[in-house]
Amino acid sequence: MYIAVIEEELLIRDMLHYALELSGHQVDIYSEMPEHCRAYDLAIVEPGEYGQGFPAISQLIRGYHIPVLILTFYESNMGIAREYSLPAINKMPFRLPHLLKSISRFGRLNTPFAQPSSTRPLEAC
Repeated sequence: MYIAVIEEELLIRDMLHYALELSGHQVDIYSEMPEHCRAYDLAIVEPGEYGQGFPAISQLIRGYHIPVLILTFYESNMGIAREYSLPAINKMPFRLPHLLKSISRFGRLNTPFAQPSSTRPLEAC
C-alpha cells in the first residue's frame, strides 16, 4: 500500500516509516498536514493534543477521498474518531502487529471504512 504518515514527533515518524517499509509498504512522511496530497491508499494521522487536526482530516477524506487511520495518545481524539466512525489506534502501549493488522484491513476491503457524513464537518475539541 502507498501510505502517508502525518505525525509531529520525529521519533514516532521514523519508527512508523521504517516499520511500514519493512512490512512492504511505500511510505511518505510529513510532520504536518500537507497542502496537497497524492493518491494514497491510506493516511495515518495524529490529530494533535486538542484534536486540531480533525478539520484537515476531513479534507483528506472528502477532498482527496483518502481513507484515514487515527493514531493518537489522547483519549479525546479516540472519542472524536468513534463519533465519526473513523478507525483509531492508541499509541500507548504501541503494538506494531495491531497497527499492521489494522492497515491490512484497508487493503482487503473493496469499500473504505465508514467515513464521516459530508454534511457534518470534523471539528476539534
